[in-house]
Parts: sequence; structure tokens; C-alpha cells
Amino acid sequence: MVVALVVLGALLAGVLITSKNRDGDIEKLDSNDHPLKSLYPLASLIYGVFRRGRKQDIFGSPDILREVYMDEKPEISQKIQGCKCIASILAILGVTCIICFAYAYSREKILVNTTHLKRNEAGMGVKEYDLMMNSSLTRENEIKVRVSEKRLEGDELAKLKEDAAYYIDNHILKEGDKPECVRGDLNLMTGIPGTSISIKWSEDNSWFVGIDGNLKNSELVEPVMVSLRAVLFYYDESWDYEKLITIYPPLLTEEESFLQALDEILKRTDEETQTEEMFELPEKVGDVEVGWEEKDDNGLLMFMFLGLVGACIIIPAMKQDIKKKKKLRNEQMMRDYPDIISKFVMLITAGMTCRGAWGKICADYVRTRDKKKSDRKNHKKSFKYAYEEMLISDKEMQLGMPEIKVYERFGTRCQVPAYNKFGTLLARNIKRGSAGIIEILETESKESIVERRENVRKQGEETGTKLLLPMFGMLILVIAIVVVPAFSSFSL
Repeated sequence: MVVALVVLGALLAGVLITSKNRDGDIEKLDSNDHPLKSLYPLASLIYGVFRRGRKQDIFGSPDILREVYMDEKPEISQKIQGCKCIASILAILGVTCIICFAYAYSREKILVNTTHLKRNEAGMGVKEYDLMMNSSLTRENEIKVRVSEKRLEGDELAKLKEDAAYYIDNHILKEGDKPECVRGDLNLMTGIPGTSISIKWSEDNSWFVGIDGNLKNSELVEPVMVSLRAVLFYYDESWDYEKLITIYPPLLTEEESFLQALDEILKRTDEETQTEEMFELPEKVGDVEVGWEEKDDNGLLMFMFLGLVGACIIIPAMKQDIKKKKKLRNEQMMRDYPDIISKFVMLITAGMTCRGAWGKICADYVRTRDKKKSDRKNHKKSFKYAYEEMLISDKEMQLGMPEIKVYERFGTRCQVPAYNKFGTLLARNIKRGSAGIIEILETESKESIVERRENVRKQGEETGTKLLLPMFGMLILVIAIVVVPAFSSFSL
């Protein structure tokens, strides 16, 4: 408590004193990006201490900060990062102190006049207090003090006895039963709720009443009068309780009588046919005919239902998997597009025709792919969708298909705008001549490299977004590890 007061006071004093300081680097910061900007002046003062001790690198690597904040000077970006970290620490300390104050003042005072403990009212049970004891002979020790509930005596005890007897009279019988005619089970309670009274019932009438209160009246022919006896205990006080009831045979409905008769027939048949291989079920109970059939196996229906559910789920799941694979294919093709364009431009510039450059690129790819074919992992990595589509087009040209049609079919088959444009350029080159084709392809190569860089940046941002959830989970786990032991040590 004292430590929290000192920390909170020092924090408030520091904020007030440093609030008049003006720092241009801090004042130009956007409050939306820096919600703890009001704590930055004090954080800047503390950061100066770390800077003089040449310990400012603990807030972040200068090289990384230079890459992240490319529009700021290295020393300024490092200072802002340091202020941001220190301000967050100060905010956490402040909130922690406020929570400690709120908890301390909301907690009920245990000691009354420094030497008295409040006792529970009668019926509320024992109360335990965790206290610190110190004396001239001992050091400060943690002591657990047990304080019994308030004990009644005199007129209050007499009234408690009357209330206990009244409670038993009103709760021992089943609803609808009366002491003069009891057919249902009894409620032989072991204590009176809300009091410290315990009850011990006598076993004198165990022939008719079980220890759990169940009546043994199924074989009764005539009613039987029974005296229920019990001893009630309240600390060292004890007194007797007695109640007369008359137990009657149970009233059975027509259905209950039928089931009871059926059960007797089944038991008798089982005893009479124990030496026989087959057990014959009765076809008639009294005047009532009985039919038998096997119970439906719900397990088979459940299995069929699960199979249908699985079939319904797997179809959209497979469609989603296909979409995912197509997306990966398109991404791979876009990654390979700048390399293909660059190779094509280099070979045409060296004097090859479009068809010759196409065949050369395909031949190089086949050589690399077949070389790694023995290694399953490398073979999988060496498989390129774009080059495989080029191989198909190369086979089409070898089979005599017109070159223009091959390039157009290649662009349509790839289903990627960049390759469609590439195929259209090559087809137009065959129709109108090769003038300017190199310049066009060089421009396309530069644009594809820029586009690939942009795609890589987007993928990085998506990956960072996906990592937010596990990072948030780790943050909650760390907070729980720190906070739960602290709060569990408090005494409510």
C-alpha cells in the first residue's frame, strides 16, 4: 500500500513537472499514433538517463529502427521508440497503483478497534481470519484465527428448539401425505438448514423405514403405526424428538400394478427355467396380452447421420482446397513471370526468334527439373506451373499448330492477366513484325519486377496480420501468469 502510494505520487509529480518542457520532436507526433503522448516528456527525461549511460539500445536495434523509420534521423527515431517504451511502462505502473488503491479501500476491515473480530451470526458457521501477529518474543508471523458462530442460549435457544421441531414436522413427509396416512418416502434430514443443529435418527423401525427414509411398505397388507425418534444436537445441548406416523401400503396405478405383475412373472420364469437353454417371455399378464420386439439400434442411425454430415462437409472443403491451390498456382506464376520475361528479352536480343527463345527456355527448365527428379523434395520445389504451360505450347508448335494461335492459347490457358498480355504481345509480333518488340518486353520486364515486389510486400502484411491472434494469446497468458498469483495472495 505504501509502495503503491509512493510510486503513484512520484509518477504524478514527474508528469506535472515535465509537462512544461517543450520538445519539438515530441510535439510534432500525432496523438492518434501515440496515445500516451502526455507521458512522453517524463519518458524523455528518463530516456536521457539511459542515453548518458549508453544503454539506449535496449529499446530497439538502431539498424532496425533506421529501416522502419526511413523518413527520420536515426537518433530521433531511437529517441521516439525509447519514449514510447518508457511511457508504456509508466502507464502500466500507474494503472497497477490505482487498482491496488481501489482494492485496498473496497476490502472490508477485519479488525475492529485493532483487537476485535466480528463473529458470525447463529447458523452462518465458522469464520476464518488471516492475520499478522507480532510480539516482543516473536517476529511477525502469519496466524489463521478460527472464530465460531454466535451461540444461542436461554430464551433464544428455547425458540430455536421449537423452530427445529416445526421444521421437521413440515419437511419430513412427502407432499400430500399426512401423519395419519403415509405412503411415500420420508425426508430424514441430518441437520436444520441455517443452524448448527445436527440430527441423528433412531434405527428402531428399520423394518419399515430405511436409514435413507425409504419406506418398506410394498409388502404391507394392513397399516402399521410407527414412532419416529431422533436426537437433536446443538453444541453440548441435546434433546429428543418423536413423531407418530401410520404407514399404509402404496397405492399403485393400473400401469404400476401391471409392471409389478410382469416383473414377478419374469423373475419366476427365470428361476424355473435356469437349467434350460431358452428363456420364454410371457405372452399374457393376467388379462392383458403382451407383445415383444427388439429395441432399435440408434447407433447405426447415428453413424449414417454422421456419414451424411461428413459427405456434406467434404464437398465444400474440397472446393475450398481447390481454390487455395489455384491461388497458390497464380502466385507462383506471378513470381516466375519477371524471370521468364527477362530470359525472353535476353535471348531475343542475342538474335534468336520468338520460337527459338521459347524452345530454349523450355529446354533449360526440363533439364533442371529432370536433374532434381530423384530428390522428391527438390522435385516438388522445381515444378513450375508457368514453365509447364510453356512446355505444352512448345509441344503444340512441334505438332504443327500455327505460332500465333499457340501464343493466344497460352495466354488464355494461364488465366493470369500478365501471361495473357505476354501471349498477346508475341502473337501481335508475328502478325505485324518484330519492330519494337524488344523495347516493349523490356518495359514489361521492369513493370513485372515492380509488381512482384509489391506482391511480396502484401504477403508480408497478411502474414503479420495472421500473427496478431497468437501474439494476443501469448500476451493474455503472460498477464495471467503475473496477475493471478498476485491476486490469489490477497485475503478477501
